[in-house]
Amino acid sequence: MKKLFTIALLLICSFLLTFVQADAGEIKSCASSASYNDLLSQLVDVLRNEKGTYGVYLIDLKSGHWLGINHEEPFHAASTFKLPANLYLYEQIAAGRISPQTTLTYRKGHYETGTGLLQYRPVGSKFTIAALVRYSIVYSDNVATNILLSYVGKQNVKNYMRNLGGRVVSDTQNVTCPQDIAGYMLHLLKFAAEHPEQGNTLLELLENTVFNDRISKPLPVRVAHKIGNWPSTGTYNDVGYVKHPQNPYVIAVLSKYTPSREKACQVIQTISRLVYDYQTRLVHVKILLNGKEFKSELPPLLEGGCLLVPVRDIAKAMGAEVCWNSASRTAEVTQAGTTLRLEVGSSVAVVNNKEVTLPLPVQFVEGCIFAPLGFISEAFGGQVEWDSNSRTATVHLPLLPNGASCS
Repeated sequence: MKKLFTIALLLICSFLLTFVQADAGEIKSCASSASYNDLLSQLVDVLRNEKGTYGVYLIDLKSGHWLGINHEEPFHAASTFKLPANLYLYEQIAAGRISPQTTLTYRKGHYETGTGLLQYRPVGSKFTIAALVRYSIVYSDNVATNILLSYVGKQNVKNYMRNLGGRVVSDTQNVTCPQDIAGYMLHLLKFAAEHPEQGNTLLELLENTVFNDRISKPLPVRVAHKIGNWPSTGTYNDVGYVKHPQNPYVIAVLSKYTPSREKACQVIQTISRLVYDYQTRLVHVKILLNGKEFKSELPPLLEGGCLLVPVRDIAKAMGAEVCWNSASRTAEVTQAGTTLRLEVGSSVAVVNNKEVTLPLPVQFVEGCIFAPLGFISEAFGGQVEWDSNSRTATVHLPLLPNGASCS
């Protein structure tokens, strides 16, 4: 009987190991906008051959566009839980229910090893709530967090997380998902806008954490972020608000079953740098076509001071027709007797059999050709005005043909 039990146990362990490996190799991804398709492909390529499972959620704070990789999958939250816990506490402070100067006592039941400094302080020590919050965030102090949770109630924090829209929340386990933990960071930004004194205090603490080996390490800007580690499941997490000078964003990267902290941190750094560089190239520009806003599935590209737009979309808005030749990679755009011929990769276009030099070559991005907006507008008798402050291009065209639409 003992032998049969041992064999059965080995079979169960083998099954569980197979399940974990299969789970680690599965990558589910999606994006809310075609503007993130290329970045999504890059990130999936990075993760495809990595051991372990990673979850990513990115949201652009200007457009609201997002992408996710395993973004709804449960992960151990580890110390990223300290983000919503302290946010709940500071919402109570902002509401006047709690004073940050209230003094709390370190009890024996608060003791916990791991990260932090207070584990080395004697039981019975007293700290203000403001000091405990600082320890909890800057040093990811477990004892400080336990003292605060015993004061505000862990169940209250869990209910608060659900009220903020958290879907992966357990009363008995410390779990979350990339989309949820990023959502808590987004709520902190909203909270800071409504309650600057309390919200900015939390953001400054998150900017000054002593742990900077993940999202923030490869970036040239300051990042308000919170890490978390749970080595027994190979979990190394980070969630941050990145103050990109043009396109700020929130990003969460969670992991499990990774081979080591060093490897997981390297992967998170790679993801962070790819996202930051992509956000640098991403352009949020408004185009007004005869007073109406022009919208396209793929966003315009701003390179070297030249605004490139997706040809098929802008042509449709102008009431023109487009004929695409995939063999020669050329497009002909025709409207009211004027024909433009554009060739991918070429800096020379043809307007009614006359060659015109373009400021930038015609580009092919995600299945669409892009050409300078100024050239297309002028070719059809229009003019373009550019406002660098509002990043708005205003196009004045002759009366559009019947049926033309600007969106």
